[in-house]
Amino acid sequence: MRKYLCPLFVLIILCFLPVSAIGADSVKIGTVDLQRCIMDSIEGKKVKNELQKKKNNMQAKLDERQNKLLKLKNEIEKQSMMLSMDAKEDKAKDFERQRREFKYFYDDINNQMRKAETEVKKLLLEDLEKVVKDIGDKGNFTLIFERRSGGIMYMQKTVDITDEVIKAYDLTKK
Repeated sequence: MRKYLCPLFVLIILCFLPVSAIGADSVKIGTVDLQRCIMDSIEGKKVKNELQKKKNNMQAKLDERQNKLLKLKNEIEKQSMMLSMDAKEDKAKDFERQRREFKYFYDDINNQMRKAETEVKKLLLEDLEKVVKDIGDKGNFTLIFERRSGGIMYMQKTVDITDEVIKAYDLTKK
């Protein structure tokens, strides 16, 4: 009797599962490409331009220091025959010190730019998350996936709500 009880119990459960699934609301799934939202939104373009200006200013400073370093190297090469050993050594030490300073400055600029980009992207993503949540609530979505996250290999164009998110995000920033 016991060996028939377990399969009977499973059969009863399976009979009621399709009934509950039929009575459930339809599942509405959407996808959004947050990277495209950042790149195509008005705020994203504005931030990108600001970061580009900052990068150009830092690049100008970097180029100035690099030119100074190259000028010193050329000066040392031109004067190497006329300088005494002590003078050559002093110039070589000065060049090496300035080269190290240039490397530290270069690394510092790269870190500053990476940090600025990360902070700005974080803020944009927080804002976009709120917009996506609002669209999900208003549109009665069950799930909204991020397009570039792992796992989504194919989707119909009809489930992509990226354009809608961009428009809504732009409206929140006006």
